[in-house]
Amino acid sequence: MKNQPKDILSSKEVTQKQLLVVDDLKVNFLLIKALLQKIGFDTVWAEDGYKAIDLIKAGNPFVAVLMDYNMPGIDGLQTTYAIKKIRPDIKVISHSTFTDNPLFDKSTAPYDDYLPKPIKSESLRMLIHKHC
Repeated sequence: MKNQPKDILSSKEVTQKQLLVVDDLKVNFLLIKALLQKIGFDTVWAEDGYKAIDLIKAGNPFVAVLMDYNMPGIDGLQTTYAIKKIRPDIKVISHSTFTDNPLFDKSTAPYDDYLPKPIKSESLRMLIHKHC
């Protein structure tokens, strides 16, 4: 009896991996989107904290959030506090030029991790695999 061909779908993990990217600059989102597509993640863009909170409230199944810190309106810190109240389990990674600033207090911030800008492909990949 000949061996049956292996089902390709059953031999691979088939899951939807979607991240929310919160950044007021579309160019930053497009860069992150391109980097994440290379490692198999889809992205949704929220151009401000209010939209990010609405997307989380709507029950979207994001596996993590990449959060810019410095945004107009509601900043990344306040947005992260609001998101964690809705979904305490979701991983939020701050991506900002402020993460290396001594005034940026990592000890009290609600972030699960930090990614300094400019974003490097390998650093992003490592953090996403660590938390997702």
